Amino acid sequence: MFLRILCLIALVSFTSCKPADKEVETIKTTEVDKTDNDILHLESPDGTYTNLAALLEEHKGKVVYVDYWASWCKPCRVMMPASAKLKERYKGKDVVFLYISIDTKRNAWEKANQEEGFTKHSYIATNYPKAKIFQLRNVSSIPRYMLYDKNGRMIDDNAMRPVQPDLITTIDGFLSL
Repeated sequence: MFLRILCLIALVSFTSCKPADKEVETIKTTEVDKTDNDILHLESPDGTYTNLAALLEEHKGKVVYVDYWASWCKPCRVMMPASAKLKERYKGKDVVFLYISIDTKRNAWEKANQEEGFTKHSYIATNYPKAKIFQLRNVSSIPRYMLYDKNGRMIDDNAMRPVQPDLITTIDGFLSL
């Protein structure tokens, strides 16, 4: 246990020394250039625009677990029940689960949203695969998970899957900071 805590402290120390990535900068304008691929552009099921930076800013003070998935991805869909259990475990705590689809067919994504029971925190990436985060973080396959600390800084760009028990230890560790 001591070794895990020591590793967690080391991880925080090393990740907090990195300069902030462009995608976590807060967007200050109301009009956004949706062709700017430095930003991950997102839409909710009701068509509302947002972006990853704005979501991280909105959820400051919470640990954020991002699940990149698609309706056609069998391994992604197989992980969804474990993700739902994990989300239930952290209900009422300072943890947010964001589901970002890389679907190119909006209607397939909307149908999958309904099948998975997503009522909030589900988005479609409108500039996949051009958004810089996909190149910077070498997102070439899904499912892919990323974990952000309470300050919106990336902790892990290839985080554990929701079925891995050590993910709970990691999230709990960052909740306690």
